[in-house]
Amino acid sequence: MQLSKEEKTMSKLLKAIGLISLMIMFSSVTAIAAKPVPVVDIPITNNLADYDANSAQYLIQSDGLGAYHSDANGDISVLIANGWNGLDNGDWRLFLATPRTAAITFSAANAVQPGDPGYLAPANPPWWGTQNNSMRAQANCTYDNHDMLTMHAGDKFTCPVLIRLGYIGSATDYYQLHMGWQAPGTEEVQVSCNFADSGGCNDWYIDPIPVIHGDGSVSPGKTRARLLHYGQGKKVGTTNEGDFYLTYHIHATRP
Repeated sequence: MQLSKEEKTMSKLLKAIGLISLMIMFSSVTAIAAKPVPVVDIPITNNLADYDANSAQYLIQSDGLGAYHSDANGDISVLIANGWNGLDNGDWRLFLATPRTAAITFSAANAVQPGDPGYLAPANPPWWGTQNNSMRAQANCTYDNHDMLTMHAGDKFTCPVLIRLGYIGSATDYYQLHMGWQAPGTEEVQVSCNFADSGGCNDWYIDPIPVIHGDGSVSPGKTRARLLHYGQGKKVGTTNEGDFYLTYHIHATRP
């Protein structure tokens, strides 16, 4: 049966509408398929050692309550989703909230004193001795284009670290320890990957950079950190409260 002119026109119109509908549907499916998977923090477990192999007290210790995890209390223990230089999940973060803390020691023995190499300012910490504090610590490895997640077993590199102490005396005054981060003369930490799987490194140590002697022997190091006081919650007008040598041993695992 031969179609009329009007029927032919309608048939062409319906075909065109069908083609457009298919194109829209295909575009939508393609857009959904191409939608990137959001990058999220990767939970990790942190253990802070209290004593070294010679039973000497570390100057950054645990609170004695076991491993640190991200939890409902507000603790954060992760590899950060978005790092520097477009690198994802490459930086370590441990933020502690009450009741979890870390014990930090400031003493004349680990303070840089007048006459010592690189001395800049008198040691004036918020406390003397050992005190527990709800610290916030972060390694900015990706700032140096290092990535903790993509490390292979046996890999080692150094990273700048920032440790912010809890508020001392008021809700506007706080202190930060700078280790190789925006504080010339201070030192970075060493990150070592112990084990890895198809998803990347899953077991790390965070330590001071070891000392290599002339005879090739190696001794544990101490990280030189600068204590800065941020008054009235401002980033300007900070006070240099001296440099301190810190010892610690942090074991992080995924998860």
